[in-house]
Amino acid sequence: MQNLNTKKYKNIYFDLDRTLWDFETNSEKTLQELLIEYFPEKKDQFKKLLSVYYPVNEKLWVLYRKGLVTKEVLRTKRFTESLKQLGINDTEKTIQFGNDYIKRSPYQKGLFPYAIETLEYLKTKGYRLFLLTNGFREVQVVKIAQSGIEKYFDKMICSEDAGYQKPHRKIFEYALKSVNAKKAESIMIGDDLNTDIAGAKKFGMDCIYFNTVNKKHDIAVTHEVNSLKELQGIF
Repeated sequence: MQNLNTKKYKNIYFDLDRTLWDFETNSEKTLQELLIEYFPEKKDQFKKLLSVYYPVNEKLWVLYRKGLVTKEVLRTKRFTESLKQLGINDTEKTIQFGNDYIKRSPYQKGLFPYAIETLEYLKTKGYRLFLLTNGFREVQVVKIAQSGIEKYFDKMICSEDAGYQKPHRKIFEYALKSVNAKKAESIMIGDDLNTDIAGAKKFGMDCIYFNTVNKKHDIAVTHEVNSLKELQGIF
């Protein structure tokens, strides 16, 4: 493992969802509110909804990253498939449910512990901070504004801007070129071993794995942290 303190990093790229913005907590809060509002008779089946929604959502995101489904199909089908397993077959209400999820969830403000404190620290140390996300721009801009972290970042690069998604090397190339950054002076921080970490490594960029659940893996990373606060001891 390299000693990051010997490196001359100038640019730090953060993933957003599940790295800074607490996706699960924010998503589940929104889903519970919507289930009670749209299908109150099913409110006691919230845990079942989560148990089916997560795998369905992930399956569709994999297809989306491969270009096999559109953004519109992803946004609708994840709810029609999930709610159907709760015995809900009202297509019109399900579509409205999905639309409201897209509108409301980004307004949730939950961040991982020490997110603000760490971003403040890094900014005062003089690092250029960027967001590099596969999420949809119209959603991500709301998240960073509502959660109070927008001011810390020089720029947010979305996969839609680059025309490629992490882990494709082209999005990392775009992320560097768009802000005139050098690879040797840049590092990627993210929670996803496949998109953030393997993508950065294959591109030849240093990376920090944000592993909140102590997930077992055999990927060599530049560094690994369980808490954002640990970054303050690295940079």
